[in-house]
Amino acid sequence: MEGELFIGLISVILSIGVLPLSILYFIHRVKAKKLDTIIKVVELGGTVDPEMMKILSQSSASYKTDYKYGLIWLAIGIPLFAGIGLQNGMGEAIFGSIPLLIGVAYLISGKFRLREAD
Repeated sequence: MEGELFIGLISVILSIGVLPLSILYFIHRVKAKKLDTIIKVVELGGTVDPEMMKILSQSSASYKTDYKYGLIWLAIGIPLFAGIGLQNGMGEAIFGSIPLLIGVAYLISGKFRLREAD
């Protein structure tokens, strides 16, 4: 009983803490890369106009975004599946497997996209 409580507590902490932290980390990386690009353009003597900022703001879907979404869905799905499975049994845990399977699908999609020709 005590072990189940510990696993449930760890699952809740991970699902609440990992998801926002991973989202903030990826947002920070995107903004840092955009800022580095702008700094390089200015250092080379270029100008930063609204058209260039619009181009930098556009996001392109790639295998990295699929991996990112897959990891976020897995961060939600694994603790949810484990928590429901330990609390109510495996019959009800099927509802927790939905985000888990969505995460796996995104990871598989990212893997196949990696093999596509650019």
